[in-house]
Amino acid sequence: MRQFYAVSKNTFLQTVRQPLYGIVVLVVMGGMALSPSLTGWTLDDDDKMLRDVGLSTLLVQGLFLACFAASAVLNTEIEDKTLLTSVAKPVQRLTILTGKFAGVMLALLTAHYIAGIAFFMAMRHGVLQSSSQSSDMTVLIFGPFLLLLIVIISAVGNYVRGWRFLPTMIMLCLPVGTFSTLVLLTIDRDWHVQDYEVTQTMDDLPEEVAGEVDFAGIIEFRPLEGYGRVEGHRGHLVRKTWQGPINDDDRQYLLDLSSDERWQKDVDFLAKSCRTELAGIEIFKAGILILGALAILSSIAVAVSTRFGMIVTFLACLFAMGAGLTSDFYFLPYTEAGSEIAGKTWADIVYPLVPNFQMFWLVDALSEDRLIPMSYIASAFGYAGLWVLGFLALGAAMFETREVG
Repeated sequence: MRQFYAVSKNTFLQTVRQPLYGIVVLVVMGGMALSPSLTGWTLDDDDKMLRDVGLSTLLVQGLFLACFAASAVLNTEIEDKTLLTSVAKPVQRLTILTGKFAGVMLALLTAHYIAGIAFFMAMRHGVLQSSSQSSDMTVLIFGPFLLLLIVIISAVGNYVRGWRFLPTMIMLCLPVGTFSTLVLLTIDRDWHVQDYEVTQTMDDLPEEVAGEVDFAGIIEFRPLEGYGRVEGHRGHLVRKTWQGPINDDDRQYLLDLSSDERWQKDVDFLAKSCRTELAGIEIFKAGILILGALAILSSIAVAVSTRFGMIVTFLACLFAMGAGLTSDFYFLPYTEAGSEIAGKTWADIVYPLVPNFQMFWLVDALSEDRLIPMSYIASAFGYAGLWVLGFLALGAAMFETREVG
């Protein structure tokens, strides 16, 4: 375990100190900062375009960094004979391979986290739909302004103290970005404390729900001052935002409490308002799921890097991602029809052999305002874990017979 930790730590530090790593992270942060302006020219929903561009950027960043990092810490060391010093010691090759993978994944997680913070700030600011809208100054101060301050501190530290500019900037972005995110989660664009509630006014509570009706913890009824909870009295239906959007089952439960038309409309409106105002939670889940795809790509990159250089590694990962994103379109429709091979169609054989990256790319689900269950996230990461183990086993077999001396 000590050897695994040492290899992982060395791989992580070696990766984040590379200039290309810092340049990619810096470019992605700058692109996220500019994305609200660049995506404001669609004829449809500009914020939808902003969301799709942000998630695509997270995936592409991970693809490039996985290929670069794996090739730099494995194939380059093999070609330069520097890996021989580790192999000559009593360190198993499997430990080296898995340690390299863990270090690469930790570097990808760091870049993904920083880019995710920038993406959150871009989504929080949103696209200005008209000239009457003003910029979100809280985001501008705790986002681009602090990023500029980090760049200045890193440049001064490089000149005065000899700090390496890009690694210093990345390490400063982690605590500062976390602090900025916590502030933006607390303060709204008008510099008020967030109330974290979605409310719907009820002018006339139906008789069926005027008593002590069990809302199953989904919502609560908050009467206006001076009113009791009786028929005809006014108040608000309240949904706590930490509970997330109202799912279809909970919505149906609330609708079944009363057949009153006004109640039905208000519950529907509250459910839609929750999905609109709390869309960030589902976007956050989609961003987390991308990590599953990046884990598979990293395992492919590490396996291929045991034998080939950066170009071949990149092409292999690009092909795997392209095939995985389109397998549902090209293979799935033919899994029950076509030419039979040993009782199965060709698609029945090919389809399971391709990692299905569509499991981790839920832009279509977000476009349809679908909710992402936690059970789905767990199953998707379980699926990713199986592929990672498979590719690492393949990489271990290829690495075991590779001449490094």
